[in-house]
Amino acid sequence: MVFDQTDLRELAAFGDELGVLSVYTTMEPGTQAGRTRLRNEIAALRQELAAGPDQERARLVDVRLDLLERQITELLDPAAPGLGRALFAQVAGDEVRTEWVQLPVGDLAVLKERAYLLPLVTAVQADKPAGVARVGRDGVRLFDCRYGLADELEPVIFSLATAGSSREGSATLPRLSRRGIHPDRFDQRVEEHLTKFLRESAPHVAGQASRLGWETLLLVGDPRDTSVLGEALPADTEIVQVDAVLDPALSPSEVLEFVRPTLDEVRVRHDAALAVRARDLALSGGNGAVGLDDILSLLRQGRVEHLLLDEAGGWNAQPMAVAPEELEEEMIELALEHGGDVTVLETGAAEELAEAGGVAAILRW
Repeated sequence: MVFDQTDLRELAAFGDELGVLSVYTTMEPGTQAGRTRLRNEIAALRQELAAGPDQERARLVDVRLDLLERQITELLDPAAPGLGRALFAQVAGDEVRTEWVQLPVGDLAVLKERAYLLPLVTAVQADKPAGVARVGRDGVRLFDCRYGLADELEPVIFSLATAGSSREGSATLPRLSRRGIHPDRFDQRVEEHLTKFLRESAPHVAGQASRLGWETLLLVGDPRDTSVLGEALPADTEIVQVDAVLDPALSPSEVLEFVRPTLDEVRVRHDAALAVRARDLALSGGNGAVGLDDILSLLRQGRVEHLLLDEAGGWNAQPMAVAPEELEEEMIELALEHGGDVTVLETGAAEELAEAGGVAAILRW
């Protein structure tokens, strides 16, 4: 099943009295490197536990890994879906969960109290749900892009013809006829009709954006056309106009690759603005917080709506009783478990929190 954001919230509560095995692999096309790396990670985990003080736990994990061999082999199947794949298995219990995304997640095998989510959180936040609209004189083609995948949606078709039926699976607006129009004015009427069409297509586009939870919508095409559609859309989704020609022959995955640099720029800008907002709210006494100690307390109270973390661990400036990666994972789990969102900030966006300890939060109250 295709990954969804709700899966993260469910996994945040996925635990076990003896621990949860979290196994990640990235299957690169045309190479066995990912398979070899994961096998090495699993062998290293066995050795680490065997050398530890809890020999009974090590034995039970060893047995559980043997029982999971079929699922691990399936995880490593080159024909299976997903560039990045993950398996989460209880040691004492029987429950096993698998996830896949079309994004790299690294190669890792660890045993934690709960499912280890940092690789998955870091991967999917780079490709959060976004929409792409190819705006042209033939209509508006819509693409849903999320977590490394892209799908084409129902388009809206614009045609000058009066005969024939509309394309199946599409929304077709009224057509323009040459009848009764002087030839010298026909081009002008085409432009008028195109403007009308673009405005009338806005509710369909906005409906898809709302239904699919797009944070960003790229309008790709002639600025004269994209501006008309953009002005007719509601302001609850970030609209970005892209002055480019999007080849109609491109597949959905090729469309995603074409717009990925723009989506990356938008994401970095959005994350930086989010960091500034959280910091300013905290400094002004509003619904914001900065600093590790305060945010840990607020997370445990379930008050954090959106957690922001410096990916470089800038919040780890002071000596702590637990390992930084353990604390980072705890913060992520607490935020997700209480229905919050998590953003791991890249260097550019994280600079906004440099003086705030590299961690911030927007609060519910």
